[in-house]
Amino acid sequence: MESLERFIIKKDNNMKFASRPCPVCNHHQADVLHTQRFELPEDHPLSNGYDVVVCLQCGFIYADTSVTQADYDRFYAKYSKYEDSKTGTGGVENPYDWRRQQETAHQIANFLQNPNASILDVGCANGGILKALQELGYRNLCGIDPSLTCVENTRRLGIEAHQGSLFQPFKEHVFDCIILSHTLEHVQDVQGAINWIENNLKSDGVIYLETPDATRYVDFLYAPLQDFNTEHINHFSLKCLTNLMGEYDFALINGGSKTLAIGSELFYPAIYGFWKQNGANEYNLTKDENLRNEVEKYIQRSAEILKRIDIHLQKALARSPKIIVWGTGQLAMKLLIETSLAHANILAFIDNNPINRGRTLKHIPVIGPDQLQDSVTPIVITTMLHHQAIAEQIKQMGLKNEIIFLAE
Repeated sequence: MESLERFIIKKDNNMKFASRPCPVCNHHQADVLHTQRFELPEDHPLSNGYDVVVCLQCGFIYADTSVTQADYDRFYAKYSKYEDSKTGTGGVENPYDWRRQQETAHQIANFLQNPNASILDVGCANGGILKALQELGYRNLCGIDPSLTCVENTRRLGIEAHQGSLFQPFKEHVFDCIILSHTLEHVQDVQGAINWIENNLKSDGVIYLETPDATRYVDFLYAPLQDFNTEHINHFSLKCLTNLMGEYDFALINGGSKTLAIGSELFYPAIYGFWKQNGANEYNLTKDENLRNEVEKYIQRSAEILKRIDIHLQKALARSPKIIVWGTGQLAMKLLIETSLAHANILAFIDNNPINRGRTLKHIPVIGPDQLQDSVTPIVITTMLHHQAIAEQIKQMGLKNEIIFLAE
């Protein structure tokens, strides 16, 4: 399709004055690496597209989105995909996710060496890390999350939790450790977030930060542009994270990269670090010269995968122009713009996550699996991470529909 041409990396004439200044260094001059678009549910509060840009001063890569921090706060309060403890992450029910959080808790406990330390987990989701710390003997624990359902799920684990965000008043200067694990990549006002953390941390306290590792996106590519979505709008390397924290007088005490197991054969790259203020009041920003190259490889490889998906879908739709689409997640929202799925005759969308049901996408209802009565129309599964599990679910439901995967 013509739209796939947008994935070709431009080397010239792609500089812009970004409407969103660089979250690390506040510079406005940036190069456009990719333009990402989404087909959003009709009531979705976030943007249906943005430019992915690289800051020409420090090398950080981020989404130049016009959506405000207040919009993101409202989105996570109302539409958090983490609310369902079975399909979401950040809790204790998914065995791979629980193991990941236990490993993170062990890292934090081994660094702190103080079971009496007061710990705040910002964006705690369903309280998994805090529960793992509790099992290691830590008792002075607290979580904060925009979603009231996530807060209630955390409280059910016997842990204090409050509904709120990084931009609301909280307990000033009382925490020995503040955790942001896979949170900062979601934040529009990154520097405001660091200011908030600094205000709630003791003067000798420590910050634990963990985010996806954008330098290794290309090495763990399961679905095209999986990391460019409506929610992940900041793409960190450890150097970029060091630059950000250095601007606020926080020095990296210990950190590095890790690889997270998110399924039996699925892995995800991450970076982490423990940061403390060092009193130097001086930091020399160093441009990341590597991040752009790695992300450009990721974009190009994604374009190749997306082209193969589109060819496969064209063949399937030629046989069966009427289809049912299973999944309304981030990949589906891209495919509905970037591939022949945009012009398909879709009778219904199916989604396992209750947060998505009862809404409409392309003016077509999103329903739960239990509402599916049609046993004739082919089902297109729009995930490349969980397609086998969904296919097995369809089989167990006794449905005879032809199943169309995104790859042969």
